[in-house]
Formats: sequence, C-alpha cells, structure tokens
Amino acid sequence: MASDKKKNYSTEGLNSRQEVQDALASAGYQPSEQVTEAEAALKAQQSAAPGDYQSRYQDQIDRTLNDLNARRAFHYNYAQDPLYQQYAQAYTQNAHNASADAAAQAAALTGGYGSTYGQAVGQQQYNAYLQNLNDVVPELYQLALERYNMEGDDLKTQYSLLADQYQQEYGQYRDMLSDWQTDRSFLSGRYDSERNLDYGMWGDARDFAYQDYRNGIADQQWQ
Repeated sequence: MASDKKKNYSTEGLNSRQEVQDALASAGYQPSEQVTEAEAALKAQQSAAPGDYQSRYQDQIDRTLNDLNARRAFHYNYAQDPLYQQYAQAYTQNAHNASADAAAQAAALTGGYGSTYGQAVGQQQYNAYLQNLNDVVPELYQLALERYNMEGDDLKTQYSLLADQYQQEYGQYRDMLSDWQTDRSFLSGRYDSERNLDYGMWGDARDFAYQDYRNGIADQQWQ
C-alpha cells in the first residue's frame, strides 16, 4: 500500500517548488478500499440498531394488575347467590309437596274433612323444609368464599407467569442489544484503525514525494 501512495505523489515533470506544493495540495487524501469497506460495515451496523424495548406481555400484565387492584373485599349475600336461588326453588317446591301430603294424611284420619290439625301438620312440614334451606346458607357462604379466594389466586398466578415471561423477554432483548453494541464497537475500532493507518501512509507518501523532489534539486545543484 505504501508504494501505491508514493506513486500517487510522483514529482516527475514538475520544475519548481511551487508546482510541487500545488500538486500535493490538489491531490488530497483519498481513503483506500479497506477504509471504505470498514466505513460501510460500520454504517450498516449502526443502521441495524435495535429499537426501543416493547414487551408483548405489557398489556396483559397491566390488565391483570388492574383486575387484582379492582377486586373488592369479600362480601356474601345469599339472596344474590344463583346457587342459593336454585336451592330455594327446590326446597320451596319440596316444602309445598310435603305440606300437601301431610295435610292430606291428616284429612284422611278425620274422615276426609279439613281441620285445623291438618293445617298445622302441613305447616310444620313446610317450615321444616324451609329450615333445611336456611341450614344450607353457611355451606354456600363457604363455597362462595373459596371461589373468591380461588379467583384471586388465579389472577396472582397469571400475573406471576406474565412477569416471568416479561423478564425472560427483556433479558433476550438486553442480550441482543449487548451483542449489537459489541459488534458496533469492534467495527468502529476497525474503521478507526484502518483510517488512521491509511491516513498515516498517505502523509508519509506525500512527505516522501516532496523530499524526493528536494533531493533531486540538491543533486542538480551539487552537480
């Protein structure tokens, strides 16, 4: 490469110091092919910079967290419990049936005529079935509480899983960014090294050409 630089600054045919200086000034520095290639590689690496981190899980994390924060304290109202409504419908129907059966049996004992005794027996059976319905309420309360806790646990588990996915994804992004930065640093150092070397050789060649011209003039004067 050095010999090529020297050929670029030949002083052959120049007859004065001013002509030599003008020729050297007009030539200027031209980067070598190695420098041009190193610069192109660096620019390509810079244009391939990773964008800002954007998680695929952030929206899901936000929604899950909002659902967790929006949960109210546990409160049970059996009258609004669909399961209690089903029990109430079944128990009320059974109470009516039992009351009617008891009243019919009492009427049979009195020769088929209605009596206050039959009504009382029927009412007792009806009340007994409704009492059984009330006994179910504590069980339904416990089921509702367990369901409430389970829903909360499911949301916490979902949030934890999403957070793990977020951390894993972010770690991969950081690794990719670090690799890109390492490659950019390498290519930047390579470009700087090639350019400094090439520019130094260009300067040496220019100085050599000028010194070669001066040596020629000195030889002519000596002769």
